[in-house]
Amino acid sequence: MVDVPEQLRMICDTDFFRCWQDGENLNIGLKRDWVLSEVGRLEQELAQLNISQRSLNSVAFFCGGLRNLDLSGAMLLYRTAENLKAQGMAADFSGFKAEHFKFIKQVLHIESQPALPTSGDSFYQRLVKKTERLLLKLNNSFNQRLQFISTLCAESFATLKQPSRLRWIATTRHIEEAGVNALPVVIMMAFLIAVVLAFQGQNQLSRFGAQIFTIDLVAISVLREMGVLLTAIMIAGRSGSAFAAEIGVMQLNEEVDAMTTMGIRPFEVLVIPRLLALLISVPLLSFIADIAGLLGTLAVATSLLDIPFNLVIERFLSLQISTHFLVGMIKAPFFALVIALTACYRGFYVSKSADAVGRNTTRAVVESIFLIIMVDAVFSVIFAQLNW
Repeated sequence: MVDVPEQLRMICDTDFFRCWQDGENLNIGLKRDWVLSEVGRLEQELAQLNISQRSLNSVAFFCGGLRNLDLSGAMLLYRTAENLKAQGMAADFSGFKAEHFKFIKQVLHIESQPALPTSGDSFYQRLVKKTERLLLKLNNSFNQRLQFISTLCAESFATLKQPSRLRWIATTRHIEEAGVNALPVVIMMAFLIAVVLAFQGQNQLSRFGAQIFTIDLVAISVLREMGVLLTAIMIAGRSGSAFAAEIGVMQLNEEVDAMTTMGIRPFEVLVIPRLLALLISVPLLSFIADIAGLLGTLAVATSLLDIPFNLVIERFLSLQISTHFLVGMIKAPFFALVIALTACYRGFYVSKSADAVGRNTTRAVVESIFLIIMVDAVFSVIFAQLNW
């Protein structure tokens, strides 16, 4: 309760406040709970004071016996004070506890937010603004990626100068997770893709009596493109997303900042082992995918297309398999580089929000797949110019 000096003139004593006047100054001592469920009664009792009709210079609100205050009660207090200021009176808040005053701060913060422009922009103006925001976003993203790559290059060079700094245990663990554990799904995928291509190719080539060339079609497709490309896409969805999520959660929990504080280089611990693991795993998985694809071609050709085994082997040997195999394997390290850089970059630049990890994980997978296809297209043009 609020102790009121006897020399002051008491005006009212309601369930939610006491009100007394000292000359031209009005004092209101709050009581009980100023919360959402009581806002209706509070507005009625404040209206009954008829403050605007009194000859006053200032109104002071005191905490007094206030027990609970939420954002709705704070908003009511703030609106009342603003109305008094509009009428030429001064309004002041005194004696509020920290847990009460934080709601008044929130209200002041909300009211200080700039209002949205009421005048509608034309289509051209909206288009220009969206273009400017997009260009600014692309520029910031480019600068972040450039900084990330430059830092990674510096850390990689330092690791090459001191190989003892390389985290072999972490690298081995990532090789197991990204490579060894992915073997079953990669083998099954490559085998089934070869089966599907063989059936589709046979249906078309049999019309021209060239069914035997189904072996050439599938073998070349698997060795040059499908084996390494689908393996890279599978790793991007499986391991790239895991890399982005792991680093993103560490960034969200401020573990990366803690590493820096303790003198541990985050790139040395988090990025380089993952990058090295993919540079080792993706070529090996691509090689195994090629073998599985050729076995799938052999199985379909001998069992379902009625092509003799020796004829299938003869077609394989006449295709210059080593050249097509080399074309596919050259792409594998570049795909691994794209996946590791994109996933780790997205993990490192997770913002401090709950949904940021999921959003950046999705972006890591989408960007990785897009860049893989783009790199594959560039290599296709290069190999076409070289007649490979």
